[in-house]
Amino acid sequence: MNHLRDSVIDCFYDFEDDEQLILELGKIISEKGSRAIQIILHVLTNLNLDPQQAKESWDEILLHRQKLTTDVGRNINLRTAICDYFYSNRSLSNPKVVEIMVFEKAVQASRYDRLTNLFNRRSLDEELIREMSSAKRHGQDLSLLFFDLDDFKIINDTFGHQAGDLVLKNVADIIINEKRTEDIAARYGGEELVVILPKTDKKIAMLVGERIRLAVERMKIEYDGRKIDVTISGGVASFPINAEETADLLSCADQALYTAKSIGKNNISPYSPNKRRYLRLSFIRDIHVSKLGFEDNRTIHTQTKNISVGGILFMNSYPLDFGTRIQLSVPIKNREPLLIIGSVVRLEFHSENSYEIGVSASLQEIDKRTRTELSKLLRQET
Repeated sequence: MNHLRDSVIDCFYDFEDDEQLILELGKIISEKGSRAIQIILHVLTNLNLDPQQAKESWDEILLHRQKLTTDVGRNINLRTAICDYFYSNRSLSNPKVVEIMVFEKAVQASRYDRLTNLFNRRSLDEELIREMSSAKRHGQDLSLLFFDLDDFKIINDTFGHQAGDLVLKNVADIIINEKRTEDIAARYGGEELVVILPKTDKKIAMLVGERIRLAVERMKIEYDGRKIDVTISGGVASFPINAEETADLLSCADQALYTAKSIGKNNISPYSPNKRRYLRLSFIRDIHVSKLGFEDNRTIHTQTKNISVGGILFMNSYPLDFGTRIQLSVPIKNREPLLIIGSVVRLEFHSENSYEIGVSASLQEIDKRTRTELSKLLRQET
């Protein structure tokens, strides 16, 4: 968003002729859509309009400018037309004239973190409330990525706090470059960073988080001739499936981050209210996983990682959507295969083109004695 805002501001200073200015702004709008209009109007009025409001207002402003030009008998400046339009509509009851760059510097100081150039905590809270309200109003998804640099204290203790600042600034730059235009990035505090992803479900948020994680892992940083290795962990939570209020959504994403840290760091974990325990029982033979409710009913050949009374984990070359109903056929030596029906409740990136799928399975319905025998049989497979 910072890059788009900078492009809009540059237009106001690069093009003195209003017709050319409107043409150039139109090009940005054509490329970036209603988000660009939101930023244009926010730069000039500091009003936060939703995409539909912004688009309608922009179209009416251009017509209003033409009408003013006709009524006055001379060309009316776009800025003047915008001010008159919003004043007439009472959106600005007492407008104040201020130079854009002066205002932007004041905004930068009050809304952005000086080191990372990301939104600060106060701005994050405001933006999250606004995006949550929009998601509720329009019935849309909203996801949150909660990041934390791995072993950041060790970096500070080993290389010094200036090196720590350099690392944090570089990671923030990666997030700015890797996130999408509509995403909102902020420094939550210390080495914790948050990204708001509007109109985004958990699956897409996981992909964005993994792209950022991988870019950080590949980042090359040297300080005083010494290489600094940096990794990042992240948690993902989504509205409305995980939480329906901003504070709860942050809490869920934070819990998912804790999970990512607890299973080895340098990974992205989705929030799940299901705290299952998985026995470390590996299979030699492939299991068969079939999607239910699909015409092709294709079978996935894969290997399990773990199995327990709470569910089953297996590796796959592509992700499965949360909630997908599947049937698993687990081979048992000298026995009929064990058939398990369940739903996907966990999705974690393991490595490139490799995903760990967690399924809430009906093993819970098997009695204790059968589960004991099953565990014995499974151990014989190893």
